[in-house]
Amino acid sequence: MPQIEAGKTIEKLYWELVRKMSVEEKWNRTMRLNAEVRHIVAYNIRKQHPELDEIGVKYAVVRRHYMDEPNVLKLVDLAEKTERASHE
Repeated sequence: MPQIEAGKTIEKLYWELVRKMSVEEKWNRTMRLNAEVRHIVAYNIRKQHPELDEIGVKYAVVRRHYMDEPNVLKLVDLAEKTERASHE
């Protein structure tokens, strides 16, 4: 773990480390963080709605992410219906 020099803030150290990352490293970090957030949201949805199956949880996570986008939510509804129909 890098040591923080006297007078340097954690934020400055963070941005120095980020600037040193390759594009691939930045992309991988972004994808890991995104996956962690999705996992946390799914965990909370499962706790609040234990009746949901895995398909329901998957689409509830997407709905939470796009809750302010009504046109996207219509597409999400259609995608869920299509997926459920394909599993029947």
